[in-house]
Amino acid sequence: MSCSSVGLPSSFDRFREIWEHDFEYRQDQNHCPVPVALFAKEHRTGAEISMRREQLLTSTRLPFGQGADTLVTSYSNVAELNCLNTLGYPIPPNLLCTYTETCAAINGLDIDGLTEKRPSILEACDLFDIPHMTKECKARMRDLILNNTEYTEEQWCEIEKYNREDVLEEGAVLEAIAPRIDLPAALFRGRYAKAVSPTELRGLPTDVDYLRELETDWQALRMYYIRRDDTFGLYDDDGSFCENRLETLIEQRGWTSWPRTPTGKLETKSRTIGKQCKRHPELRQLQRLRDQIAELRLGKFLNSIGADGASRCPILPFWTRSGRNQPSGRDVVYLLSLPSWTHGAIKPEQGWGIAGLDWAAQEPGIAAGLSRDPALVADYQSGDMHMRFAVRAGLVPEWATKRSHGPVRDAVKPISLGANYGISKYGVAAQTGRSLLWSADVLARHRHAYSVFTQWQQDVATQAVFDERIVSPLGWPMAVHAGTNRRTLFNYLMQAGGADMMRLAAIGAHEAGIRICAPVHDAFWITAPLGELDDAIATMTKIMLRAGRAIAGLEIPVEVTAVVRWPQCLGDVRKPDAKGQALWIEIKDLIYSGALHRAGASRSAAHG
Repeated sequence: MSCSSVGLPSSFDRFREIWEHDFEYRQDQNHCPVPVALFAKEHRTGAEISMRREQLLTSTRLPFGQGADTLVTSYSNVAELNCLNTLGYPIPPNLLCTYTETCAAINGLDIDGLTEKRPSILEACDLFDIPHMTKECKARMRDLILNNTEYTEEQWCEIEKYNREDVLEEGAVLEAIAPRIDLPAALFRGRYAKAVSPTELRGLPTDVDYLRELETDWQALRMYYIRRDDTFGLYDDDGSFCENRLETLIEQRGWTSWPRTPTGKLETKSRTIGKQCKRHPELRQLQRLRDQIAELRLGKFLNSIGADGASRCPILPFWTRSGRNQPSGRDVVYLLSLPSWTHGAIKPEQGWGIAGLDWAAQEPGIAAGLSRDPALVADYQSGDMHMRFAVRAGLVPEWATKRSHGPVRDAVKPISLGANYGISKYGVAAQTGRSLLWSADVLARHRHAYSVFTQWQQDVATQAVFDERIVSPLGWPMAVHAGTNRRTLFNYLMQAGGADMMRLAAIGAHEAGIRICAPVHDAFWITAPLGELDDAIATMTKIMLRAGRAIAGLEIPVEVTAVVRWPQCLGDVRKPDAKGQALWIEIKDLIYSGALHRAGASRSAAHG
C-alpha cells in the first residue's frame, strides 16, 4: 500500500490538505462550549496555526478546511463542531473523527480497561504505543481552562502548548489507524457528526417552573412513596436503601439464586431486580418503587438543564458495539433515559412546538427486509406480525385479532421479537411464565414458519466467524473472535442497521433544516415554530421512511407519538393510558395540592 500522504495510505491522496485540529473550551451557563483556544496542523507540510479566544471571536471562519479537496480531522468531531457552531463558523465539508475511527478499529475486541467505555485520546495512544502527556498534566490543564475566564500570559503559553500536544497525539493516532480506515464510511460518519452537534447544542426544552417545584419537594416525594410502597422495609428513615435488610429478607425467603457482585455483595441493579421479580412476584412493588422514584437520579438530570431551560447531554455517537448512541455524561443524565413519567416535563419554548416520531418495530422490519423471508415480510407488512405468527403457528384461527386473542398474542410476542437475538426456551419461559415444553414447541414453530430468516441468520453468524468481522449495511464494523457471543452476531445487523437508519435520517433531517432536539434508540424529537410544526413533522416522516427503505429494502412505518404545542407540556397532552402518564398526574397533584407538606406535618406531630 502506497503511503504518499506522509504516513497515510494512498486513499488519502484525494485530499490536497489534511488539517488536524483541536479546540480548548470551557462551558457557559447553558452547558454549551466557550471556545478558548484553537491549534491546527497540516499533516503533510507541518504548517501550524494557533489562535486565542480574541482571535477566534474576531474571525468569521476557520483559516483552513473549507475546500472540497481538504480533510479536517480531530479526536472528537462533535466537540470541535460544537465550538464551530457556537462561533458561527462555516462547517468544513469533509470531516473525519479519529476517535470514531479508533472505535471502529477496535470495536468488538476485548481490551482490558475498555469493556465499558470508549478510549480517551491518552488511552488511544496507549493502544498504539504512542508517547503522550501524563494524565496528571491533562487533568491540571483541564482544570486551568475550565475554572477560569481570564488567563495570564504564562497561562496562555501553557494552554497553547497543551493544545498543540493534543493535536500531535491525534495526528499520531490517525497514522496508526489509517490503514484500517474505510474512508468513504469514515466520511459518512463525519457527516453524521454535523447533525449531532446542533442536536447537542439545542437540547430538549423543559418545563422549568414545574421542575423547580419538583426539586424543592423531591425528598418529601421520595419519602412519601417509600413509606407507602416499601412493604419489606428495605429503606431507612432517611430514604437510604439498606442492603443488609435485603440480605436478611433473602435469607428468610430462601432466595438462594440471587446474584452477587465479584466482592460478594448482593447485586441490586434494576435489571437484576427485574429478573428476580419473575421468580418472586412479591418484589414487583419494590421494583416499581426503585425504578420510578426511590433510585431516580434527579440531581444529575437537573444538572443537565441550562439557564435557558433546555436539558443538554452528550449524545455519545458510536458508543455501543452496534454503533448506536448512548447519551450520558459525567454529572448529567439524559431525560429520555429516565422513567417515562418524567418525560411529561418536556415543554417547547414560547411560540414553538415539539414532536416525537418513532419507527414502528424497526428491528423486526430490518430482519424481514435483510433476510428477504417472504413469510416474515408479509407478516411484518400486515401491521401485526405477532398475531400473524400466532396464526402461522396454529395457535389461533386465521381471523384472530389482538382484541379477540390478546393473551395468545402477548405470549408469542417475546418469541417474534427475541428471535432476532436467538432467544432460548429458557428465555421464553422466563418472559412468558409458560412451561419449557411450550416454549420449546413455539420456538420450533417460529423456525419452521420463517425458515428463510432462520437460515439467513445462521449464515450471517457463520460468515462473520469465518471473516472474523461483521459490518453493518452502511459500514460500521465489529471484530469477531472466539469470545464473541453468537447471539450478538444473530442480532448485529438488526441493531447496527437500526443505528445506520438513525444516522441516515439525522443527516437528511439536518440538511433539510429540520431541528432535532433529541434522538432515542429508534426515534427522534424535533422542534419548530408553531406555524411550521406540521410541515416539519411531514418532512421528518418522509425522511425517516426513506431511511428505512434505504437500510431494510422495505418500508418501516413511522408513527407520530406526540405533538406538543406551547404553552402545553407533554404531560398535558399524553393519553391517559400512555406509559408513565398516571404517575405523572399523581406526582403533579401531590406537589401542587400541598399533600406532601400536610403528610410531613402530621408525621412530625405524631412523632412529637
